Amino acid sequence: MISLLSLMWTAAVFFALVGALRGWRRELLGTPGILLGFFAIFQFDSLLRGSLYLLLTDEQRFLLQMALYLGAIRLSYRSRMAFREDAQGGKLRDMIFGGAVGFFNGYIFAGSTWYFLDINRYPFPQLLSAPADASVSFLGAGALPVVLLGGGLAGGGGLLALSVLAILAVVMIFT
Repeated sequence: MISLLSLMWTAAVFFALVGALRGWRRELLGTPGILLGFFAIFQFDSLLRGSLYLLLTDEQRFLLQMALYLGAIRLSYRSRMAFREDAQGGKLRDMIFGGAVGFFNGYIFAGSTWYFLDINRYPFPQLLSAPADASVSFLGAGALPVVLLGGGLAGGGGLLALSVLAILAVVMIFT
């Protein structure tokens, strides 16, 4: 069985390869949606758990969260925003930056998916289970985006909010 930590980093590498092929400008358009979707679900989780989520099972809660998250990501990647062409930019530089932005996007996406699985108590026991205590995935859970950007499971999400604003500023500058 593959550990969730390995799966998260494998997804980040896959996103890096796709980002290198797409280029950093196109990949950067998806970053606000990935961060903003995660931020919204993270921030409104306690409110939704006290109302809408009361009617749902863990599986339905996870699927709803992922549907909302994937919808936000799809909207951001399908954006019609166009970047100005950089006449001085090189193909290799574009690929390297695209890979870096893609890696970041993959890390946020895969880590967010793991977070949704965790807060919903790993709702698909026939497919995956919670990491065992002292396992690589259990110890690596400190690398999840919610821990690093959101201040932990009980954090306020201050750094995450600043990240969203910074990415939006970068996108607005380059469009």
